[in-house]
Amino acid sequence: MDIIETINKINETYEYVYDTYGFAYGKPDPNETFMSGFCYEYFNILHRFFPSAKLMMQNDKMHCAALIDDDIYDVMGKRCDKLNFHEATGADIEYIYKRFGMFPLGFKDILNICLRKNMLIKSNCYTKKRKKQPQI
Repeated sequence: MDIIETINKINETYEYVYDTYGFAYGKPDPNETFMSGFCYEYFNILHRFFPSAKLMMQNDKMHCAALIDDDIYDVMGKRCDKLNFHEATGADIEYIYKRFGMFPLGFKDILNICLRKNMLIKSNCYTKKRKKQPQI
């Protein structure tokens, strides 16, 4: 599975889910959301598709990303500043849980369902919401 293609598909799926269901804490643009406190959620998504991914913490503790095949990736794609990251320690993970955002469970569930459909089944879940049938 190509990493950049996967990142693009994740971002497209996020945009679809946001547009369809909304998300009170995030922004419509996945780059803004995942670069503004929800980077650990993005790592978890990437880790699902690349189980060997390692959690990397930016040296200033302002961002985390995934180490995959000796390169660092986040919502923006491949990062060129590998030396600004270190493998996350237990203290880093504790910091992440205290400081970084986590998706509300309902939004996370919908996003996961659509990701599964789009990535694993190779079909898009970009279907229009069904209109309510008129009451007769």
